[in-house]
Amino acid sequence: MMKMLRSIEPLIFCILSLQSAAQDAGVRVFAQASGAVAWVETISADSLHRLRSSGVVLKEQGWLLTTFHGYKYGDNITARLGEVPLRLGAVITADEARDLVVVQVLGTEPAAAWKSVPTLATVTSNAIPTGADGYAIGNPNGAELVISHGLVSGLRPFGRTGRKLPQFSAPISEGNSGGALVDSKARLIGLPMAWHADGGGQALNFALPMEEIFAAVAIPRNDMPVPDAAWLFATHAYRIGDCLRAQELFIGIIKNNSTHASDAAYYSARCMQRSGNAKGAQEIYERLVVIDPLDAKSLYRLGEVLLELGETQRAFELRQRAGRLNPDLLTNDQWDCCVTITPPPRLTAPWTSATARRPLPTSRNGWRTCSSWLRSIVVGCWRG
Repeated sequence: MMKMLRSIEPLIFCILSLQSAAQDAGVRVFAQASGAVAWVETISADSLHRLRSSGVVLKEQGWLLTTFHGYKYGDNITARLGEVPLRLGAVITADEARDLVVVQVLGTEPAAAWKSVPTLATVTSNAIPTGADGYAIGNPNGAELVISHGLVSGLRPFGRTGRKLPQFSAPISEGNSGGALVDSKARLIGLPMAWHADGGGQALNFALPMEEIFAAVAIPRNDMPVPDAAWLFATHAYRIGDCLRAQELFIGIIKNNSTHASDAAYYSARCMQRSGNAKGAQEIYERLVVIDPLDAKSLYRLGEVLLELGETQRAFELRQRAGRLNPDLLTNDQWDCCVTITPPPRLTAPWTSATARRPLPTSRNGWRTCSSWLRSIVVGCWRG
């Protein structure tokens, strides 16, 4: 027995040495690459959407790389490396199909901090052998500069188009998008951008490779949304607390089947909820959840109104489900408030439908009449 134990002693030592080497590699990679991984935050033109994600600074090129879906509402974008803000210039390319945004980096505040930003080498996906180590560094679920380790499994078909992207097993979560996927030499392989979240697989994560990033910059695009004047007027009324006016404008947006129709219904329901019309808000939230079962905000708000209406068990289940979809809902009480109060847009009012122009109905309890009227139109739109 003792002879057998002595014979496996070298094997145990070898395994422990390999584990120690892998841990040491992670420490080295993090030290070399994490200083170029940014915290990225975007605020939409209507000031109602704040998105947080990750980004990577390519110092030699003067670029900030991040994902398009993290900047999909456009307008204001800020980034920082740790506590050091980046000075950003123009958007170089915004490519929705590739899920990429590249922004010019002018330096840091203070300027002297730029010297400490590491220069990352890059590597194309065809130079990464299957089974190579891959390290994902980003800001998952609001936690800054988290590193995870896995393997790169080569190029795999991704999405409906079937384009081939690097697939890797390093764990990532919401917020990692746009961060860094690097190899054991701290070379940038690409940007983590998507993962399978349907329960059908594990460690099936995908990155946008460097060759696609350079190709996107060579032929720049501008796929950012054009500001919708009607929507900006409506959300301005909502943000300054004029819910009656906001609802009037939201109705026109819903009736015109605007791309903002679901958001208009959501904020209409928020007005009802704030006024105490929980049943009216419930009906609209229920419709929104039917349309999109992954709509975390509506699930959370539906739980709120159900709790108010005494349906405690279902309310708890819905809010927990919403929290799983978006942990910010349970940990941050600022996720659904107005980011800023800005002056109204200097545009001619674009609403022209008879619905938007007609006066709101009034009664002794004018708010309840208005809420019922809006609710019938919202529900009627989806039934029709």
